[in-house]
Amino acid sequence: MAGKGERKQKIVVEELLVTSAVLIAGIALQFFIGGYDKRILAFPVNIILFSSIVLVISLSGRAVLARLSSGSLSVILISIFVIASLWMGLVPGNMVKISWPFALLYLLTIINLTAVIIKRLKTVKIRDISFLLNHIGLLVLLLAAGFGSADKSRYFMRVNEGEVEWRGERSGGEKGVVKELPIAVSLSDFILEEYPPKLALVDRATGEALPLDKPHFMESKVGTKWSYQEIKISVDSFEIHPRLAPKAYVSVTGANENPKIEGWVTCGSYFQHHKTLNINDKLCIAMTFPEPQRFISKVEVYTEDGDNREGEILVNHPMTMGPWKIYQHSYDSHMGRDSQWSVFELVYDPWLYIAYFGIICMMAGALTLFWKGGKL
Repeated sequence: MAGKGERKQKIVVEELLVTSAVLIAGIALQFFIGGYDKRILAFPVNIILFSSIVLVISLSGRAVLARLSSGSLSVILISIFVIASLWMGLVPGNMVKISWPFALLYLLTIINLTAVIIKRLKTVKIRDISFLLNHIGLLVLLLAAGFGSADKSRYFMRVNEGEVEWRGERSGGEKGVVKELPIAVSLSDFILEEYPPKLALVDRATGEALPLDKPHFMESKVGTKWSYQEIKISVDSFEIHPRLAPKAYVSVTGANENPKIEGWVTCGSYFQHHKTLNINDKLCIAMTFPEPQRFISKVEVYTEDGDNREGEILVNHPMTMGPWKIYQHSYDSHMGRDSQWSVFELVYDPWLYIAYFGIICMMAGALTLFWKGGKL
């Protein structure tokens, strides 16, 4: 037993040395040739590389397969990736994911996981179904996230209302260079929903809202009231119309000898001047610009294959069309509600359905584990 324990310790030490050598090789590559460029694994290189890994491992002898599929090697690699994940999450602006040490450790993890699956397949039994589904699902997800990321591309497309656009500017590419895409977007309408603008009592000399220590902003709603020292402010009316800036009719009492001061206040827009209500030589009422609540693009999407789909695209609510996801990116902020165009971010991910397959495999593996009572 002691000899067996010493042998296991020796294997773990050897695996630590191999992993360290891979890290050192990655650091050397990082130093001499710079950061890792994922584009070197773009199709068909990624497919050829993974096929070669599968072929070599499949033809390996039992001793080599046992080493490559070692459980202790898996624990070492998982521990390193946990540390790397913590570093990526806690340290802003890090470049871990595009470094050679990370790429080589990822490759070593793919080799280890592939070897584990092939080893189990050589002696597969019914009770191995849960194990295989979970590990195959994990391998597919890792391949989609790593090898597949080289085939992912992003484009920015500006679309005017009433027009169909097929061209996009590739993210990270040469500025101003556009490419015709196999997908088009037609923008039928752009809708900007805004929060009501705020009203503030402002020092005319400094432009600062009062009170200075904690400025107070009133809602531009009819019936809103606020008092500051002897001054009493109320909103009597609020109006907002298409292509016009919002405006509020405000009444002020207790400010000076005049029993009541009233008038319209507006924040202005790209074609209207702002308007304040002067209370005296020192103070006035001003309106802030309304903040966007959400913006919606009503679109119709076409593909070269003749497919088309209508829908709405919002921030964090993209439209999916095959391997494409279309995100709302921006609009004409100068025109605001009257913006005549939207900018969309189009993400092409041919590995998307492969990733879904990996998730389905892992879900199926989890269900079979419950069915078997958690026994592998």
